[in-house]
Amino acid sequence: MAKVSLKNVSIIELLVAINRRYSDMPAVQIKGGDGFRTISYIELGKRTSDTSYGLKKLGIEKGDRVAILSESRPEWSVAFFGIISCAGIVVPMDIKLSDAEIHFILGDSETKCVFASDKFVERIKTLKLKLPNLKNIISLDAIASDDVALLKDFKVPENETAHRDIYPEDTALIVYTSGTTGVAKGVELTYKNMLFEVKELNEYVKFNPQDHFLSILPLNHMLEITGGLIAPLYAGARITYCDSLKPTTIIRLMQETKTTAMICVPIVLKMFHGSIVRKIEALPQKQKRLFYFLMKVSKFLLNFRIRAGKIFFKKIHQQFGGALRCFVSGGAPLDAVVEEDFTIWGFNVLQGYGLTETSPVLTANTFTQRKYGSVGIPLKGVEIKIVAQAEGNSKEGEIVVRGPNIMRGYYRNKEKTDEVIRDGWFHTGDIGYLDKDGFLYITGRIKNMIVLGGGKKVHPEEVEEVMSKSDYIKEICVLGKKATAGLKAGTEEVFAVIVPNLDAFDAAKKQDKGFIREKISSEINILSENLAEYKKISDFTLYFDELPKTSTRKIKRKEVLERIVIPKKG
Repeated sequence: MAKVSLKNVSIIELLVAINRRYSDMPAVQIKGGDGFRTISYIELGKRTSDTSYGLKKLGIEKGDRVAILSESRPEWSVAFFGIISCAGIVVPMDIKLSDAEIHFILGDSETKCVFASDKFVERIKTLKLKLPNLKNIISLDAIASDDVALLKDFKVPENETAHRDIYPEDTALIVYTSGTTGVAKGVELTYKNMLFEVKELNEYVKFNPQDHFLSILPLNHMLEITGGLIAPLYAGARITYCDSLKPTTIIRLMQETKTTAMICVPIVLKMFHGSIVRKIEALPQKQKRLFYFLMKVSKFLLNFRIRAGKIFFKKIHQQFGGALRCFVSGGAPLDAVVEEDFTIWGFNVLQGYGLTETSPVLTANTFTQRKYGSVGIPLKGVEIKIVAQAEGNSKEGEIVVRGPNIMRGYYRNKEKTDEVIRDGWFHTGDIGYLDKDGFLYITGRIKNMIVLGGGKKVHPEEVEEVMSKSDYIKEICVLGKKATAGLKAGTEEVFAVIVPNLDAFDAAKKQDKGFIREKISSEINILSENLAEYKKISDFTLYFDELPKTSTRKIKRKEVLERIVIPKKG
């Protein structure tokens, strides 16, 4: 079954054509207590029209902002397409935000209506009292409440027009940045941005009507909206929502649905990898030697483009459902060992790179063009250049881009927009280089850079990558901390906050913090042999909880510094 053409088509025409073409095929589903709750393509189209009409009746005009605050579920998709269909602007929100952060986003965007799951309705009702622009709350659940409309009650009468006309240059979404530093900014993305990404991602991942896509990332993240929602639906695939990042839950769903494709963040792949390696190490000696021998053979055959991993390691593939075509990895750097091992085992791991401001994907490895450690080649139509820094490595510099996927700008913030978009080029703030074949490598971020007293510069990401090779280190955040004594007083030194992997310690030692610190210190010393002297960690603190992260699993360095490091000074 051929895909619907994206050439010279509006998003509304595209949605109608998709729903007609795939009609009774399952579109989106989630597992509940009595099995899977599924919405077909034709039903998704009907409920989109119902929702669009309902929003119009509530007074939502073209360009009005409508937010969604909910876990990933089929109703999220209904709300999303309903907002688009009535020409509203979607404001997707992270369910982990505090009330203050939710209040800021709803106020800054002047949101008029919020779709919320039952878990968040009461919080929105309380905030509504302080938000003069917020007029309506719509529950995605069936629980009635005062002053709250129900999504299930929306119905479009026959012969009524549900949708409004929308055009490529219209704003489709305002996506607020994760807020790893400073105040969140609203990124305005257009239909043109979104349709470009859908078309290109389908060229790379090659979704098809036989695909069973597993959605594990939150839908407030642009990679999941374009690559995990619209792109699979555009191709007629089935999407299953997973409400947990626990490897056991993900694996169980992959087995049940025979998952063929999944977008994930590197930490998920690292958890999978760790589980597999532990099982290998627990094998009898003879079986373990055979396994590692087959890995060497598989790696050798890859030099001749012969992929034998799926045959050699069939049991691992069955663990993931036996039908997986690819993992798509984004959001953070992927450990090179994890990437290589999965490739040796016969899996396709397509690592990419992008930002919310770029809708989001800029580069990706493909089934036929990929390199370990690289984030791939630019999407067709995307231009990348490296702007060299004043000092240091001449091949490295800031990654600067332009193309059809660059945002319109930051919502109502021309000053911040002009800072990052100059002469049509978007300045990413990331540091990297292009190799002779056009593959992009990320080496750091300008704002994260540690500047030592002698003027040397350290990319924390480089140190983190080296240290993450230790089985005893679960998480690490490297940052600059000002020295308080000696000749270096007042200047930055390389400091680390480390979450130990307690599973790697014997039961008797898990409570012995002194022993754990000694072991971690020893690991740092050993691994530091791979670093220049000035890049070595001068001191570290242990942290026995998960480091604060954004919804896309990026560590909030500013929060780590303020909440964990600075209090340690005294």
